[in-house]
Amino acid sequence: MSADTQHSSRPTTDNPLNDTEPSELEDDVKAFHSRLSLDIVVDLRTLLNGARLAKHRLRNVPSDLTPAELETISRESSEKYFSFLQTRGLLVTVMVTACAAITQGWQQSTINSSALMKWQNDLHLDTGDDMLLIGFINAAPWLSGSLIGTWLSDPLQERFGRRPALFLSAIFCVAVVIGTAHCHSWKTLLTCRVLLGVGIGSKASIAPIFAAEAAPDKHRGKILMLWQLFDALGIFLGFFCALIVMDSWRVLLATAIIPAIVLLFLVFMCPESPRFLIQRNRYADAYKSLLELRGTPIQAARDLYYIHAQLQTEAIKIWNPHEEKSWWSEREQIYAYQSWINRGNFFKRMMCLATNPRTRRACTVALIVMASQQLCGINVLAFYSSALLNADQSNPSKHSDTVIQWYNFSFGLANFLFTLPAYIFIDSRGRRPLLLASFIGMFLSLIAVSGFFKIEAHGTRLILVAVFSCVPFVFFYSIGAGPIPFTLSAEVFPLCVREVGMSFSVMVNFLGLGLLVLFVPELTSGFNGEGNLLFFFSGLNLLALILVFFLVPETKDVSLEDMNSIFGRATGEHIRDHLRSPLYGRPSRQGDCWSIPPQESQDV
Repeated sequence: MSADTQHSSRPTTDNPLNDTEPSELEDDVKAFHSRLSLDIVVDLRTLLNGARLAKHRLRNVPSDLTPAELETISRESSEKYFSFLQTRGLLVTVMVTACAAITQGWQQSTINSSALMKWQNDLHLDTGDDMLLIGFINAAPWLSGSLIGTWLSDPLQERFGRRPALFLSAIFCVAVVIGTAHCHSWKTLLTCRVLLGVGIGSKASIAPIFAAEAAPDKHRGKILMLWQLFDALGIFLGFFCALIVMDSWRVLLATAIIPAIVLLFLVFMCPESPRFLIQRNRYADAYKSLLELRGTPIQAARDLYYIHAQLQTEAIKIWNPHEEKSWWSEREQIYAYQSWINRGNFFKRMMCLATNPRTRRACTVALIVMASQQLCGINVLAFYSSALLNADQSNPSKHSDTVIQWYNFSFGLANFLFTLPAYIFIDSRGRRPLLLASFIGMFLSLIAVSGFFKIEAHGTRLILVAVFSCVPFVFFYSIGAGPIPFTLSAEVFPLCVREVGMSFSVMVNFLGLGLLVLFVPELTSGFNGEGNLLFFFSGLNLLALILVFFLVPETKDVSLEDMNSIFGRATGEHIRDHLRSPLYGRPSRQGDCWSIPPQESQDV
């Protein structure tokens, strides 16, 4: 069997190299090395050993590895916590992701805090008659981010790449923040916030993908967790700034420029995503990027060939699942994956999300976790702390505003500190157990919060709400529903639709956030008080718990390309797995993970 024809058979597991004979693997690696002129960056011996490692992992280490290579592979398998940040390339990539997350959290908290500084009065709006307009101005960044910014990220990344697209988003954020601080009418403030949403929407869609594609598989959860961890830090820093500049909402809004400027300087100091470079058929550059991220030639060679093998299989199975096709086309002189990418466009990728069973299941998971994050009630407490906790809304005092600013500060600090345990456990315990524990805890905590809001004595109510219910609620949110939605959404989609898949995920999240900001004041009135409203949100937590239990699979320790073996399985199989093993499920690796029988093609 030739090196090309042997790839035409469907793999029986998620590793397409498992069924490859040693001689066939060697022939294919030699052809791969020659066709793409990789001799300028990596020698054939290193690439061969890397391919053998990709095939066997640690079960059968190549015999001719040097002592240094053996030590590297051994150390890699035992690294924990921050030890994986030993390469400069990965460290800078993590810092870029952190700055992007801090920028978003900082902007969110300053928008919340500025409402207490009466920008409405300075811009001649009446808090009674113009309440809906004020709510729309507050919600504008998230609504425009969901409807424009998230979808803009796909063409930006396709045209320029991950790093330049992130840079352009940061430029947008910097320019608009400066404009926001100089607004003298509500119309200009609304315009600036709509434009701000374009920047933060595209940034939130790009940065998690960028981090996921740079991360080692074993530590991807921790690295993606940093998005929520530093988003929480940004929220805390924004509330901290609100305590310092309590009388100037313009200065407060301008402080969000600080992390955005740092992001501008850092983004081009890290390597481009190796998976994006492979997508563009720039394999030599992808190897250089992997070398910066992994640190040694043997690791870079292993990951380069493994990613390549998985992507070729992915393209054939997603774009043309019923046709036998080899990886390499002699007629086109191009590999299958790159061939399909060249023929695709934004609308084809959008259609693929809805029509392909594998991507449709990924969309379902992303929709559940992203919507649940907003509907759990966390941002009701965060955005409307002034409305929920103020003693006398008709006669607010500077003292009550100060108390609420301190509450916001404590809220942001607790959110940041409580996210740290999730960083430790996300790759050891998994995404699914943390999500389940999170929604159970928030369901019970929010029932307590709603009960304490029935207490009429404001001083007593504030203490009880803050200490005995809000703190546990923030804890349970921070260990699961806070960090995991962006982590899951960044890793569940195949590379050929990853940009548009993440755009869809962030759109759901931002749209939910914007609608909450816009309509919570009306909902509070409709539910006859904050207590009833929060009781309703506790019910939404119970609904989210049920959906996560049945429909969200575990993805820890699974490579981005190996996600195909999880989402290639029918939804009914996942439900049965979760009933048998509630925490993790028990996916079967037998049979063809990619083959989708006709009767399952409609299974979402």
